[in-house]
Amino acid sequence: MNKEKKNIITLLGLLTLVIMIFLHNQEVKENIILGTELWLTKVFPSLLPMFIISELLIAYQFPDFMAKCFTYPFQKFFHTTPYGAFAFFMSLIAGTPSSAYILKQLVEEKKITEDDASYLLTFTFFSNPLFLITMLSILFPNHPKYIIGIISIHYLTNLIIGRIFRPKHITYQSFQINFKNNNLGSLLSKAIKNSINTLLLILGTICFYLMITSFLKTTNETINTLIKGILELTQGLNSLTTFYGSLQTKAYYAIFFISFGGLSIHTQIQSIISDTKISYLPFLKGRILHVILSLLLLFITTSIGIIS
Repeated sequence: MNKEKKNIITLLGLLTLVIMIFLHNQEVKENIILGTELWLTKVFPSLLPMFIISELLIAYQFPDFMAKCFTYPFQKFFHTTPYGAFAFFMSLIAGTPSSAYILKQLVEEKKITEDDASYLLTFTFFSNPLFLITMLSILFPNHPKYIIGIISIHYLTNLIIGRIFRPKHITYQSFQINFKNNNLGSLLSKAIKNSINTLLLILGTICFYLMITSFLKTTNETINTLIKGILELTQGLNSLTTFYGSLQTKAYYAIFFISFGGLSIHTQIQSIISDTKISYLPFLKGRILHVILSLLLLFITTSIGIIS
């Protein structure tokens, strides 16, 4: 397909969106308000401090210390730069899309290459642990095995993906920590500005995908739930609270949504890395594999009674 046809299709799609916005004006307003509340109450409070702190930690050479401590496991197990340890553990705490933001910062500081970042992006995809515990506790009240099992599978699968996609050759890297004469006030101002810009981008993305769900409603509950989860993770998990089905069925839907992350998260990550040469394609492949492996692990653990 040539560029002219792509532009025509995109233009027609945008014009269709304009028409749909007028036809579903009230629902669009409600979903945008819902997206803003979601961003303000859950996304902003959890990601803003982590974005700011991670940028300050990078400026003060904390990744160098972590790289020295985790040289062996990252070089031997993942065949990649030990600087990935910083992105890995910060992503565990903050959740996605913090990994993309941190990896971009490491590339800009010349700690890692774009190829390193593209690979690390495949297995540093973690949902915020507090978010997961909160949402899964609502979905599976009085069933801690489901909560622990789904979170464990989500984390374990990242490690498996990192191992599967690892480069053939080990990346060896020497370290020399050179402390800079940093101005904390200047660094803090820059970190706040960068963080706010990224979070506003995330807000727009969330609202856009929630708006799209206004146009894709059907009379089928299963299809509606799938559409919501594929487009936006939080909305998908929320829809499972009223979904008519067994605990095991809900668990399969939940692990699918969590593993894929939703197109909203995918768009956020693409936007964050858009002005770099970090590749999105390995991340997409990682999420497809993440879904397959997670569903397989959930099937095995439920079949043998570990999760019940």
